[in-house]
Order: sequence, then structure tokens, then C-alpha cells
Amino acid sequence: MNQANNKDIFDKPIFNLPLKREGKDVYIFLDSIYSNYLKTIKKFKGKINDSLNQHYNTIQNECDSILESLKLYLEGQPSKSYIELERCLNVLNFSGLLEIQQTNKSQESCELYRIRIAANANMRREDLFHIPFDLRERVSTQRYSIPGLPCLYLADSVFVCWEELGRPDFNSVHVSKFDISVGKFKLLYLNVSTNEMRKRCFHNSNDGKLTNQLVKYLCYWPLLAACSLIVDKPREVFKPEYIIPQLVLQWIVSAENLDGVQYKSNMVRMSSHNIGTFTNIAIPVKEIKDSGYCSKLIRNVKLTSPISWQLLEISEPQKAFISNKKEDIDISSLRRASYIEMIEGEKTPYLESKFGVLEEKLRAMPVKCIIA
Repeated sequence: MNQANNKDIFDKPIFNLPLKREGKDVYIFLDSIYSNYLKTIKKFKGKINDSLNQHYNTIQNECDSILESLKLYLEGQPSKSYIELERCLNVLNFSGLLEIQQTNKSQESCELYRIRIAANANMRREDLFHIPFDLRERVSTQRYSIPGLPCLYLADSVFVCWEELGRPDFNSVHVSKFDISVGKFKLLYLNVSTNEMRKRCFHNSNDGKLTNQLVKYLCYWPLLAACSLIVDKPREVFKPEYIIPQLVLQWIVSAENLDGVQYKSNMVRMSSHNIGTFTNIAIPVKEIKDSGYCSKLIRNVKLTSPISWQLLEISEPQKAFISNKKEDIDISSLRRASYIEMIEGEKTPYLESKFGVLEEKLRAMPVKCIIA
């Protein structure tokens, strides 16, 4: 009975991310979300309830700290805002309630992508790396960014890269595949969706391990919610939805045991046809120089030479088409994005899209470190 009741509670819309404030003041909106959240998690039954009760004060303090940090920033006190959030993050980290994962030789680390936009240009591998220090003026504000601090942004598919850049003209896209496994980067893992937790914890046996995973997720959910807000006014210069995630990145930069953050893309329109993990990774530079690139990233990040759809069509026109036969599709490669819906109601196998074609070509290309 407890399992069924808990499933019904976790199915409530309050847990669904990402959130959009729909024109409401960001502080008032998040305050309302947290108030509802704290009331809702008290309704869980059995072992989940027992475990949450042990962490309830920590969760409540987390909500209060995030709101206070947001308030201080909006009042023009960014240094006090950071100190408040830093205290919160240190408590969560010390309590083991933050999830940190290390990159290795897994598929996730070996197949990441980055795109740059340039019309009719031949690009080098270093052009797909982070913005060099001598051009740091070009570093704009993003969800996880510190203006002026170069950062390596990667995604687990070309599709996500394209969405993150606002769907640019595909003929101007240049893309490289990255492998960050050798670096053993330690990433703050904010990459679990509520739907994934529902499948993981309520479509399997309710053992203690799954209960612990759910409780841990519910403990850092307030932070995840604050970092996942959909931008309400994307054309405006200041985006209040970026305040908390940017402060999180500042904390990561100062942390000795963290190199970056892994998180869900908010740009992909979720539907039954857009199936995949839709993951982003942000790794800020660690070794600052006057010019060039971060020495640590140079040593530990490999990438292919960039290719473009335009040049691929010219040099290998046959690559622009993939057989529809199911036996021609490598099922293991569909883990990230199996189908996408670019036209409403039209379900397209990912590997038959331009994104899939480019990834297939890049898989066969060697990855190398750039030369300093």
C-alpha cells in the first residue's frame, strides 16, 4: 500500500521539471514552489517518510538559503548572495546529498559534441575548443557561466548542441566529437529527471537502494529546480533564471574536488517522440593564462577535426542518406536520442536525421588533443 501511495505522490505535477515562471516574479514564483514542495514531501509513507524526516530540516534550510541568495542578488549584493549559496552547497556536499560523478571510458565520456557557427569557413580543431583567454570578451552569459571566464560546453548529441544555440542555419554548423574520459573530471551531477526517477524507483522492486536514491533526489530537488528554470524572456540581457546556476558554477570553480557540472538541456521540446537523455556538460577553465587555452583541458580533452554538413554533402553526398532498414541501425547508438519530432506529428529516427549522419561520420574519425 505504501508503494502505491508513494507512487501517486511522486506523480504529482509539483515534482515535474523544468519549471517556467510565466511572467511571475522569480523570487515569488520559487517561494511558492518551495512552499508547496515542503508540504508535499511530508505526505510520503513508510521508509521514504522516515528517511525524509531525518533530512527535512536540511531540505527546508536549503530552500531558505536559495531564496535568500536570490533575494540578495536581486538587491544588488552578489558577494553576499554567493556566500549564502556557498554555505548551502557546502552543507549538502558534506552531508553526501549532492551527487558527484567522475568521467571514465564509458559511452557518456567518449561521445560528446560541440558546434560552432561559421559560414563558408574551414575550421581547425582548436576553433571548437573553449574561447581562448585573449578573446575572453566574447564569453557571454549562459545558464552555467561566469561572464568573461572561458568554459567548455559539450552535449551528448549534435541535436542538443543545435537546440542550445537556438536552431541556427544547419549549413553554417561545424561540429567536433569530444572525448573527456582521460581527464577523469569530477562533475556535479544534476542530470536526473523526475520521469527517470519515477521509472527507476517505482517500476522496479522497492528495495532499500532505490529508496535511498529517491530520498537523495528529493533532498537536492530544490537546488535542481532553481537551476532548471526555463528562461521566461530569452531576448532580454538579464535572465534571473540564471542567477542560481551561475553561482553554482562559481562554487565549482573554487572547489578543489569539482571540475564541472552535468545537467539536462532545457531547450529540447519534450514529447513522446523526442526520446533521449539530452545532456549538457560545462567545464570551466582551471589554469588561467594571458592567451591560448587552459593547460589542464588541453592535456585531458580530445576531439576530432571539425566537419560541416555543407562540406559533407559536397565531399560525400552518399552520407546524406541512410537506409531505412532497421538492420542498418546500430541499436546501441540510439541510447541518447532514438527519435526526434522536428515537425509536429512526424516521428523521425534519429540516425536518419542530419544530426545522426554527422555523428556517424564523427564516430569513425580519430580524436586528438590540441597543440598548446
